[in-house]
Amino acid sequence: MEDAKITSKREKEKEVVSLMIRLYCKKQHGTKTELCPECAELEQYARSRSDRCPFMEEKTFCSNCRVHCYKPEMREKIRAVMRFSGPRMIFHHPVMAASHVIESKREQRRQNKDVVPMENLTEQTEQTPAQTEAKSRFRIFWIVLGFLCLALGTIGVVLPILPTVPFFLATLFCFTKSSEKLHHWFIGTSLYKKHLESYVKKEGMLLKTKLSIVTMVTLLMGVGFFLMARKDIWVPCIILAVVWVAHVIYFFGFVKTIPAPERKD
Repeated sequence: MEDAKITSKREKEKEVVSLMIRLYCKKQHGTKTELCPECAELEQYARSRSDRCPFMEEKTFCSNCRVHCYKPEMREKIRAVMRFSGPRMIFHHPVMAASHVIESKREQRRQNKDVVPMENLTEQTEQTPAQTEAKSRFRIFWIVLGFLCLALGTIGVVLPILPTVPFFLATLFCFTKSSEKLHHWFIGTSLYKKHLESYVKKEGMLLKTKLSIVTMVTLLMGVGFFLMARKDIWVPCIILAVVWVAHVIYFFGFVKTIPAPERKD
């Protein structure tokens, strides 16, 4: 009987690939609820490959697998899906996308520590100056974008008009793409542990965390609402009210509430 951890990884892989195919089909083929026949066939094929994968215990996702089990035609189709849906997943499924990138990077680092045949070593390590420069530019871009999102998310802790969690998720994504040191530094900060850790690991938040965020939002927005209402400035008051309602709906309607860990005697 398969281990529960391996089964969980297998189901997660199938969920990720299904979401990416559905996003691709919706944007490229104009579907709304059901997949087109071609994408439905691809999804069924991809899920069957995951069900039969013998390396599930060792790998994280298909992109890190050293054995390509897809037929050439299906391989080209799934590559097109990955190229299109991969960068867009951060906007449609941010928690899953961030978790996917983090786990993939960890697996790649683990595989890079393995012994590489000498005939492949030169091919893998040699890069043209243009490739090196492009890689450096992208790294700088992700670092700058990561710090920008971090700044906006930190401001959002004090001024709840800005959403904290989405900006911190973007920070995590950018640092994971650019710098291992920055990634480890960020996940060690109190900002990450307080606002994002449980959300990323379990795709949810403790009820206590939700209440503290919404309470702070309510107090700060309430003060602003009161001061502006006294001077009959109603348009900003309406905007504040809409933003407050959006916060409440988001945290209690879309973010899963996870149970608090049991205390050990």
